[in-house]
Amino acid sequence: MLRLREKLKYMFLGGLLTFAGFMFANMNSDIQAQSGSETIDELTVRKVTVLEDLTVKADDGEDRVVISSDEDGGNITCLGPERRRAASLLVNEMGGMVAVHGKEGGGASLSIDEEGGSVAIFPVIEGQGGAALGIFDGNGVIITVDRFGEFQSFEQ
Repeated sequence: MLRLREKLKYMFLGGLLTFAGFMFANMNSDIQAQSGSETIDELTVRKVTVLEDLTVKADDGEDRVVISSDEDGGNITCLGPERRRAASLLVNEMGGMVAVHGKEGGGASLSIDEEGGSVAIFPVIEGQGGAALGIFDGNGVIITVDRFGEFQSFEQ
């Protein structure tokens, strides 16, 4: 009879500990493992490490911003409707470039590398002119292209 009483005390104590663990575990809201995609209305993060490309999508599901990297550097590209490139920032071991693109073509770029840098304007219609101002090997250079495709270069 005495052994039965001791066994019942241990069983009661074990049951009480199990019940207490169950209650403490359920005091907070349920936590579920993530499966599939989830929409979060607001997220605050102090530091993010992304191992693959990061894509921001618009309400219609189209890509709007793509951040990617490889062994040479990184690229941030902003896209307009129909995945049309609107602006980009490129960095590699040689330097970097910022470019903007118009809806119908054309645009401008600012770039720098080991040999110098340049500012260029591209025409909206290909072959309709353009200009670039740059520094290469310590020399200032201005390059213009007229609507007939004729190049002119001025070096200082």
